[in-house]
Parts: sequence; C-alpha cells; structure tokens
Amino acid sequence: MKRACRVFVVGALALGTVSAPDALAAAAPPLPITGVVASDDDGNVAANTLDGNLGTRWSAEGDGVWIRYDLGSSKTVGSVSVAWHQGNTRRQTFDVQLSDDGSSWRTVIARKVSSGGTVQPEAYDFSDSSARYVRVVGYGNTYNDWTSIAEATVNGADGGGGGGGTCAYPADVLDLTNWYIGLPIGEDESPTNVEQPELDTYEIDPWFTTTPDCDAVQFRAGVDGVTTSGSSYPRSELREMNGTSKASWSSTSGTHTMVVEQAITALPEDKPHVVAGQIHDASDDVSVFRLEGGNLYITNGDTSHHKLVTSNYVLGTKFQAKFVISGGQIKAYYNGVLQTTISKSFSGGYFKAGAYTQANCTNSSPCSGGNYGEVKIYGLSVTHDNGDPGTGDPGSDRTINVADSAQLQSALGNAQAGDRIVLVNGNYTIGRMTGKNGTAAKPITVAAANRGQAVITDGQLEVASSSYVTFEGLKWTNSDTLKITSSNNVRLTRNHFRLTEESSLKWVIIQGANSHHNRIDHNLFEEKHQLGNFITIDGSATQQSQHDLIDHNHFRNIGPRAQNEMEAIRVGWSGISQSSGFTTVESNLFENCDGDPEIISVKSNDNTVRYNTFRTSKGTLSHRHGNRGAFYGNFFLGGGKAGTGGIRIYGQDHKIYNNYFEGLTGTGYDAALQIDGGDVDTSGALSAHWRVYRATVVNNTFVGNASNIEIGANYTLAPVDSIIADNVVVGSQGKLFNELKAPVNATYTGNIAWPTGSATVGVAKPSAAVRAVDPLLVRDGALHRIGAGSPAIDTATGGYAFVIDDMDGQARAGGVDAGADERSSAPVARGALGATDVGPNST
Repeated sequence: MKRACRVFVVGALALGTVSAPDALAAAAPPLPITGVVASDDDGNVAANTLDGNLGTRWSAEGDGVWIRYDLGSSKTVGSVSVAWHQGNTRRQTFDVQLSDDGSSWRTVIARKVSSGGTVQPEAYDFSDSSARYVRVVGYGNTYNDWTSIAEATVNGADGGGGGGGTCAYPADVLDLTNWYIGLPIGEDESPTNVEQPELDTYEIDPWFTTTPDCDAVQFRAGVDGVTTSGSSYPRSELREMNGTSKASWSSTSGTHTMVVEQAITALPEDKPHVVAGQIHDASDDVSVFRLEGGNLYITNGDTSHHKLVTSNYVLGTKFQAKFVISGGQIKAYYNGVLQTTISKSFSGGYFKAGAYTQANCTNSSPCSGGNYGEVKIYGLSVTHDNGDPGTGDPGSDRTINVADSAQLQSALGNAQAGDRIVLVNGNYTIGRMTGKNGTAAKPITVAAANRGQAVITDGQLEVASSSYVTFEGLKWTNSDTLKITSSNNVRLTRNHFRLTEESSLKWVIIQGANSHHNRIDHNLFEEKHQLGNFITIDGSATQQSQHDLIDHNHFRNIGPRAQNEMEAIRVGWSGISQSSGFTTVESNLFENCDGDPEIISVKSNDNTVRYNTFRTSKGTLSHRHGNRGAFYGNFFLGGGKAGTGGIRIYGQDHKIYNNYFEGLTGTGYDAALQIDGGDVDTSGALSAHWRVYRATVVNNTFVGNASNIEIGANYTLAPVDSIIADNVVVGSQGKLFNELKAPVNATYTGNIAWPTGSATVGVAKPSAAVRAVDPLLVRDGALHRIGAGSPAIDTATGGYAFVIDDMDGQARAGGVDAGADERSSAPVARGALGATDVGPNST
C-alpha cells in the first residue's frame, strides 16, 4: 500500500508538521449524480457520501474496495472532490477511474494520497475527459485497511490538465517501500545508492525529485554521470527490493507484475536512447522498454528491436508499461494492449524503473549534466502472486488453528506470507520467531480466536529479522520482554498486556539495526509496579528505530513513583539521541501513570507526540534529548492530583501548540509547561540537559493550574530565541508566566493572561505581547472553551503555518483565535479521550 503523502513546513520528516492542503485545485461546478453503488460496506452505506453531511460516511475494508458514481449519461469530467472520514489524521491511498459503460475502466489518478490535513473536501484534478461513471478505488489509510469517504462530488470540465498537490520527497508520490535508488552521482564505478529507510526522506534535484505539482517523480541521468562497474551508461533508476534484501524471484514460479505509468521527457544528444522500465535476472537485463528517437521498442535480451511498439512517440506523452512474468513467459503490454510474449526461464529476477540513459561522453555531446535522458513516473506498482515480493516462496492464505504450545511454536517456525495462525481459548508458552516475512497484502497474522481468551502465560516472544507480522487479540501475562528486533512492519494490535513482574522488566521493546515502520495500537497496558517501561523504542548502537507508530492504546496504573526508568513510553536513549526516529505517539490515553517523572520520555530527533490524553498522571511529557520535536493537540487533565504535570523540553527547534492543560498541581520539573534551563549548550555529554533554542509555543490553553508557563526552573543556561505567542492562560495562584531565568531574546506576542485570586501575570510586557483580559472561557463538559464575545476570537497574531486546526480538529478559519480552541460550529473531529476510545475493544 502506498505511503502517506506528507506536507512539510520544515525539512525534517515529522508527522507533526502537516499543514493544510496547499492550493487545492479550484473545482468546476459539481455534476448531477443519479446513482451510487459500492463494492462493500460495513453498514455505512454509499449513499451517505451524497447526503451533504460530513458526519456520515461510506466505509469498506480491503485492498481495492470501490465506490461508483453514475452521472446518468456521458459528461465531461475534470475533477473529483472527496472529504475523507478522519481526513485530518489519516491519509488515504486511492485511484480515480472513469468508464463509459461501467465495466471497462481507465485510471486518471493512480495511487494518489490524501493530505492528511483536513476533514473538508479535497479536489483532485485530472485532464478533462468524457465518462458516464466515476469510480474511487481505495487501498486503505495510514492506520488500517479501511477506505472511508464522508462526502464526494464529481465536477465538470475545468480546462485543466491535472495535477496539484504538495510533497517533499519522491516517497510522498510513489510507494518506495521495496526499492532502492541508484543515481548518476558519486565515485566512478561506485555511484550513490540510497536504500530504505533513508530513501523515505531522500531527494536530490534534478536527478531524483518530485515534479512541481507532485503528480510524478522525475528521474534524470546526464551523459557525464558516473556508472556502475558493469555498465558504461549512467542511470537514475529504482531497483526492486524485498524489505532489506535484494528481490530475487523466478520466471517459472508464481506470477510477477510491474505496472509503470510514465512519460519519457528528454533524450540525450547524438544517441537519443533511454531505457524506461526493465526486467533483470541475476546477471543481465531480460526485457526493457527502450526509446530510440521516436521509436519505442520492447527488447528481448540483446535483441534491442524485438518489438516495435510505436514509431512516433512524442516526448512527454504519458503511457502505461506493464510486464507480467509467469510460467517461463514474459508478457509485455503497452497501454493495456499485449505487445509480445517472450519465452524465458530465469532466476534471480527483479524489476527496475526510472531513466537508464543509453549514451555517455564518448558518443554524445556536450559532455555535461545538461545533456541527459529523463523519465517521469506517475504511478508504479509491483505485485507477486506468491505473496512474498522477490522471493519466489509461495504465499499460502492458510488458516492454521493451534490448540497448544507445541502447535503454536511449530506454526511460528513454519510461517509464511498469508498465514493466519489462530489460537483457540487456553494458555500458551511462546518462543522466538526469526526470518519470517509477510507482505503488506499478505501479512503473517497470529490471532486469538476470541479476543483476550488466548493467554500467553510463559516464554518469551522475540520477532527477529522479520517483516509484516501481526499479533492480535492475545492476553499477555508472562514475565519476559516482548522483543521486536531488526524487523519492520511488525504490528501488536488489540492485545491485553498485564505481565507478571518479579523485578525490573521492560514489557515491549523495539530494537536492533534496520528496524522501522512497526506499529503498536489499540492495546491495554496496565498494572505495572516494577521498574521498566511499558514500551521502549531503541534501535542499534547508533540509530533509533524509525517511523514507528504507537496509537490508540490505553496505559493505566503504573507506579509507585520511581526516580527513573519507569516511563510509560520511552522513545530513544541518550547514546542515540542525535539520530532521528520519526516516531509518532498519538491518540493514546494515559491514566494514573505515576511511575516516572517522565510519563513519555523522548530522547532523539524528529518525533511527534499528538492527540493524546493524560488523566491524573504524575509527571510530564518530556523531550529529554534531541531536537525538532512536535507536541500538539494533547490534553493534560490533572484533576487536582498531586504531582500532575504537562510538557517539559530541552534541545532545539521544538513546536508546542494546540495543547490543553487543566487542574495540574506540579511546579518546576512538573509545571504545566516547563521551557527549562540547560547544563550544556550546543555540545557536551549526550546525557546532559541541552539548552533550549528556538522553541515555538503557540495556541495553547492553560486553566486552573498551580504553575502554567515556567521558563528556566532548573540548571544554569536560560532558553534562547523562544517564541511564546497566542496562548490563553487563566489561573488563581502564582505567576501565570514565570521567568525563573530571564530568557535570551524571547518573543512574546498575542497572549492572553487572566489572573484571579492571588495570581499575577508574572511578566511586565506590552499589551500586544500579553493582554490582561478575561478570555470568557465557558465550561463545555470536562473542558473550557472560549465563549461568545471572547476577546480571544480572531485576535491571535497567527503566521504559524503548522497551526491549521485547533484541539478539536476544527479548522482555523478566518482570523485565528488565541488559545487551543477555535470557536467554530464545524464538526468536532477529536477531543479528550476516554476508556471507550482506546484499547482492544474500541472502534
């Protein structure tokens, strides 16, 4: 499934920096829709997408589910507008297809990804085309395999040619999970290769970059580029991988398909030849699409002119190239039409896609990077019917029922892609699982037949050097750490963790080199009373595991308070704190998590903690080490319990916004917000408290806390260049803004402070910086929001591109309001979480 498209405000990859869709296409007026049907639904029916209500939806689960709109007769269509359910927190992968008869379809938007920044309709433009039927095909979202549309329109002709969007890296346009890129740069006979996970956040202009409208990836190779030792021609080309291993499959086993939507856009001088898509075996190319001037050929080994596809190809013309390899034959298609069948038996097979320039400085002039071949790829997909890309091992789709520990261990030891291992009710001992690889389409799943009734009472699970493995619905009461080691796309979902502790014990740990894209979601973690964390994200000795997701879990009852090493979640550690994790911790509930001064401890770069709720939990969300953290949309509800705190930070370039703090009693380390002092500046021991630089603290709300915004409570080095803007602070005790150390070059603007009782504003600032005025907060359930006539309405200074909505997920429309709440009548997309919103039984 294609990865989520991201919108970047800063260069680092951080899910917390998603902004609103950038310049969405201006859609033409909607066309009348006479009927709508869908491939499936869960009771949320297709007609809900046409009722004008963003609160209803159509939903279906699976890869390739669809919804079809009938225009009644053939009309000219220029775009579709889709409002995605939970579209502000999830990014959906989809196609848009058109048809004249409802049976033969042509794809006009391939593997597009929604912005993930809004619940409002997003317009997706394509070249004006005549059709009666329009179909949206879904491939799941960033959290699960569901496609859910709240509202949709089909729009008329707009005279446009398609495109539109915002992206930062080629991986935002194409799914590059199982590829690496070979580039025409680097050392002679040793060109630069970039593999995953680095490829996820890599681009280099002009050799490998996105097009301006983000509808394609540009591959360019100059005739003067460096080459591999086995070729005399430069290339900017993807090579198929199977996770961290090079793909290698057989033409006589399974079916292997590559589809490339592409255009060849430039040819070198003198020898105007470019290869754009190829099949390779263990030693040489087997068949390729090759353009020579205006002649487009399909080759057969060294027979370069095996099949002439067209003799008048025009540069820039988009076409679909497709290879299907099965039963010792290669079938090659051009725009869906079979061109040739080649009998060929080979092993060590893999696909390549991009621009392989068939010219160099000996046969093409000028000898410069300005003389190049270029290919733009709009869509790229590879499938293997054996379920395991690049291995040739059969994917089984087996259901394996196990009833005892021996059967379970046998099933784990023999697991293959597509297996579903089902545990009947009972107690089990579990062991190690090594080198087992599912796929996104065919994961290996280990699940309880009845959620919570299959209990792991003994043994230790370590998932090592594996991928696409899911453990679902189990109860864990054993006394050993669950380890995910050097693995990717391992998922723990809807489990109940209540481990038996006799001494210090980490419950779940992600570790090892090449660990990435693992997910821990919808679990219950409870009753931890010895040292160690519920969840620990480590990695190798130098690099944290990357792109892991912890979401929709319920953490409760950890304690009593220890001085250290009893966090609910620890992300990174001091020794690897200068590496980037890109971890996301979101939509979790923490209740009575009292074990450590840091409920969540972040100790690396480029992580996001958002949309979580902390209830009556002693301690803080702490960015203890590292830079460029994003903390937003969180709710801290102390309930007056002693020692409850909010957020504490060290390091550089953090963003803290849209958070809500109420009833917190902590001060100092446990203040509602502690922009702390440091004991080292820009270098020093990795275990030290690094000085704060350029923290941006905007649009937060503080109500009734013992201490609200504190600056520099501890250590010697005051924060530098911080921005404190557009916050609302209301309290009856102490200083609402408390500069325990005078910050260096701090900027205050647009804040509202309302001291009551014995409280004071705490800082002497002009009214433009801090206004002493009642924000007219009103209680709305468990929270306070700004009421009618509040001086916070439309008075924020704004200008912070990452603040696109408020704590409720409502858009920051028009003038931005001060504080975490935007006064709005729009539907509430999220809020403070309760027990029914998270954990194994939540929806």
